[in-house]
Amino acid sequence: MQRYCVLSFLIIITLVLSCGCFDSQSKSPDKAVVTTPQPTLTTISLPTTLITTIVTTVIPTPTPEIFPNALKLKQFFNFSSGKSTSQGTVYRFWINDSYQVFNPQVAHYVTKSPALGNKYLIIFVNIVDRGTTRLFPPKSSNIAVYYDGSIFFPDPTHDLPQSAKNIDSPPIILRIGEIEFFHNLDESEYVEDFGYSHGMEQAYLLPGESNAIDGYIIYEVPASLSPDKTFVKIIFNSQDSAVWRLA
Repeated sequence: MQRYCVLSFLIIITLVLSCGCFDSQSKSPDKAVVTTPQPTLTTISLPTTLITTIVTTVIPTPTPEIFPNALKLKQFFNFSSGKSTSQGTVYRFWINDSYQVFNPQVAHYVTKSPALGNKYLIIFVNIVDRGTTRLFPPKSSNIAVYYDGSIFFPDPTHDLPQSAKNIDSPPIILRIGEIEFFHNLDESEYVEDFGYSHGMEQAYLLPGESNAIDGYIIYEVPASLSPDKTFVKIIFNSQDSAVWRLA
């Protein structure tokens, strides 16, 4: 009998333990642990916009040269043809703020000065008749200086040689002190005013180098004038003209 009591007691204990295990594994729905998913933060890298300032250098357009084919000093230009074939050139220049004129009537030099802001340019021209007949040369008024968009003609205040009323008297030659001992192109004589020989005006040009018209012309020009930007144009006739650059 006692044996049955112990067995019954063990069975009861086993049942109690079994109920506790079942209770711990099956909880009521309202006590269930609900896990809320957390949002995922995604970092998006945006491209960086680089602002670049482009500096454009504007290269100034050079001013077209007025006489791109200008001749050099002492370079001859051929004009006319046949019996009148001739040559001309600009072979020297001289620049100064003033010059000294010797007048034999007063027997001393007198200073000639330009207007304020100006100076004097003297050019030397040689023209030779290479043909067989006489030629009418260009006048000094047909020889112009070009500089900085302006055109300059011979200085009208410069006194040219004057012939005396008495034909037996020598002409009055007003020599320029600074250049009076400059020789002409062929080194045969001292230079004179262009278009004159020994103080006498030359109406026409005879064939031969010894008969060349060789002399200087005076211009009053701006003080800013520079030889490398200065041109001399000679109109020889209605068909022929040429231009020289001074430097």
